[in-house]
Amino acid sequence: MKRTPRPQRLSGQVTTLQRGFTLLEAMVAAGVLSIGLLGLAGLSGISLGKNVDANDMTRVTNIAADMAERIQSNRQRVLEYHNTATGAACPQNVSTQRMALGDCTQWQTLVASSGLTGANAAVAVARLDPDPTTTPVTMNRFLVTITVTWQTQKTDVSTARTKTAVLTTIVAPE
Repeated sequence: MKRTPRPQRLSGQVTTLQRGFTLLEAMVAAGVLSIGLLGLAGLSGISLGKNVDANDMTRVTNIAADMAERIQSNRQRVLEYHNTATGAACPQNVSTQRMALGDCTQWQTLVASSGLTGANAAVAVARLDPDPTTTPVTMNRFLVTITVTWQTQKTDVSTARTKTAVLTTIVAPE
């Protein structure tokens, strides 16, 4: 028969026997804690990857918005921006389309210095309404599509891939 220790009285006080954690309980607690910490480490890696993607998307949005604003400020000559691309020479004529040519050159420099890997951008312009020279009653609107393509970098949690962002807007001369 096993005896259980009884509380002893010492000078009018009752003392109880206290027992601590066993080695097994400490190992289980350490295991649970390590699983939780590993989960947090995995989430921080994913979070870092998403932060890089968001930074790239901010740069791309600024690049596309920059060209859209340039076209808006030269809205009388929207068609001159058609087929503007960063991977080719500017299609504008220096004698007749000086502002569009300057915008193309500056935009190519902006895309090249954006810090995006393999960045390419292009502008396409399409007429939405009939040409005002053939139909006098027209709104003379243009659909402007700006496409930016870049390569993401390989990280611990993601692979390198090509991403594309497209900004479309309608421009109408005043």
